Amino acid sequence: MTNHRTRWGVLSTGHIAGVFARDLALLPDEAELAAVASRTSEKAEKFAAEYGFERAYGSYAELAADPQIDVVYIASPHHDHFDSARLCLQGGKSVLVEKPLTTSAADTEELIKLAERHGLFLMEALWTRTNPLLRKAVQVVRSGELGSVRHLEISFGFRFTGPDDHRLLDPAQAGGAIWDLGVYPAHVSNAFLGEPAELLGFGHHHPRTGVDSHAAALLRFPCTEGDPAPTGSLLATLETDPANRTTVYCTEGRVELDNVVKPDVLKIIRGSGSDAETEEVITQLPGGGYTLQAQEVMFRLRSGELESPLVPWQDTLAVARTLDRWLLAVGDGSRESTRGVDR
Repeated sequence: MTNHRTRWGVLSTGHIAGVFARDLALLPDEAELAAVASRTSEKAEKFAAEYGFERAYGSYAELAADPQIDVVYIASPHHDHFDSARLCLQGGKSVLVEKPLTTSAADTEELIKLAERHGLFLMEALWTRTNPLLRKAVQVVRSGELGSVRHLEISFGFRFTGPDDHRLLDPAQAGGAIWDLGVYPAHVSNAFLGEPAELLGFGHHHPRTGVDSHAAALLRFPCTEGDPAPTGSLLATLETDPANRTTVYCTEGRVELDNVVKPDVLKIIRGSGSDAETEEVITQLPGGGYTLQAQEVMFRLRSGELESPLVPWQDTLAVARTLDRWLLAVGDGSRESTRGVDR
């Protein structure tokens, strides 16, 4: 890339694509809203007019072939991520792919190899890992100032009451709690402790569609420097309203994040009992909170890097393996194949 503004393409025109487009518009000195693609020209043209994109395409292939695009944000449903990311990479485009990058570790590894082979940037759009409060919490825990980690607890979810054909409940669109919600606790736990050595998964499935609607996992992480193995518990649910918090318990304190996906407040508790001291760190992100993620992508593109150290390929692949194990432990609930389904 030269020093021109980064030329963005957006693939798909759903809700999250709109939120991301609005946040890109907050970075006029860095980002150019170049083109958008949908399955139909009408949807693409409507989206382009609403958010200020220069060009609109009625197919993903046209977007992938546009020579005036530097990077494509893929915001399609989960089941489409692999095919659309591969299409764009083969078309010479760097890509930012909504979480989860794909719906299997095997597909994730294939995309990483494809990006590396073509010398193109690839990143899973796990915006939480670009959040300054999560980054601060990880730095504090890994520094050892709170002692060694003993346990972490991460819960994320909500009570979903929508129709059975909604993407969250549709197996053909890779619906379910683990792929849509569990990816966040899995990534956050990975940021603190890496890939678990053992995983026990529990849960159940939606009575009509068969997707996993409630899933819990117990984790054991590798031992480090002679310390006992840290443990963890993850929850992803579409059936109830959990705390939606992250807590990491250490021998000499703990850290607490008020929100798993978009933390606004970090508490660092040093010591225990009546001697404990609490430091509170607060942040406020512009727009919908995606500007930092977009800026991270653009910085790495300008630097000529193929991956981001905030969401590195090895961590994305490790999380994909964790999700595979979690799904296997909970059971498939007669889940259908999710690759190549066109909706």
